[in-house]
Amino acid sequence: MAQGDLAELTRASVMFHTNDEDKDADSRIELRVELIDKTLVASIADEFQHFDDNSDAGPFTMMIAGSVTRGALKTGSVSLKMVTQGNDAWRFNFFVDLLFSDGAHLLARATGLELSQWAPTQSFGIE
Repeated sequence: MAQGDLAELTRASVMFHTNDEDKDADSRIELRVELIDKTLVASIADEFQHFDDNSDAGPFTMMIAGSVTRGALKTGSVSLKMVTQGNDAWRFNFFVDLLFSDGAHLLARATGLELSQWAPTQSFGIE
């Protein structure tokens, strides 16, 4: 089994915590994990459900698009996009967990975010 930077991605998941502004049930969330050159590694896109104020949702398992190593993902990014049906603003935190074949993890996370029809996207580095 490969280890260190050569270990392969085996699972990707995301959890959300809604702060003080809920997500409407019909607002679609699109999350992408990408390499530095924007090659898709893992993704999830769904309306999920209504996310109440001060609630947790997930973990949700992402679809892995292809084989990738931890070394390649260290310079990657996570992007979030919200597609609303009318007016919706969502204030939240997120936590992406990337698990590799040797049992190690890389993470992406942020707190105090807001997505809305006026500002629908944000991107973050991977730790």
